[in-house]
Order: sequence, then C-alpha cells, then structure tokens
Amino acid sequence: FGSRHLARASCPSPLPKARARIPAAMVERLTYRRHTRYNTKSNKVRLLRTPGGRLVNQVVKKKAKGPACGDCGKRLIGLPC
Repeated sequence: FGSRHLARASCPSPLPKARARIPAAMVERLTYRRHTRYNTKSNKVRLLRTPGGRLVNQVVKKKAKGPACGDCGKRLIGLPC
C-alpha cells in the first residue's frame, strides 16, 4: 500500500494547472478627424505617441505610383517614388 501511494504522488496530474491570467493593457481609442469616419483607402491613419505621452492619429498619405517612361509608360526601375 505504501509504495503504490508514493508512485501515484510522483506521476504528473492529468489536468493542466490553471495559469494566472494577465490582464491586457487598455488601449486608447481614437476617432477619425478628417474625411469620412470609416477606414477607407483615402482615410488611413497610424497611431503616434507624442513626447507628452498622448496618442494621436497621424494621417498617412497615399503611396505615389513613381516615375514612368515618357515613351512606353512603363515604370522606371531603380528610382524611388
């Protein structure tokens, strides 16, 4: 009886131990200030933290198509937009 009891005590429990849940950090919700109030192609923003610790929306401009050839109209390789 004694050896059987010791063997059971050393084997791992079939149930996983409950982990302590870490609460997620609350994030400030910001509203759109320009154009439409929805996440459209022309209304892209990114979050920016100011030196004062405030979160603000920074409006992201659309990416340019870049320079093209005047004759054939194809994009020129190696030149930045």
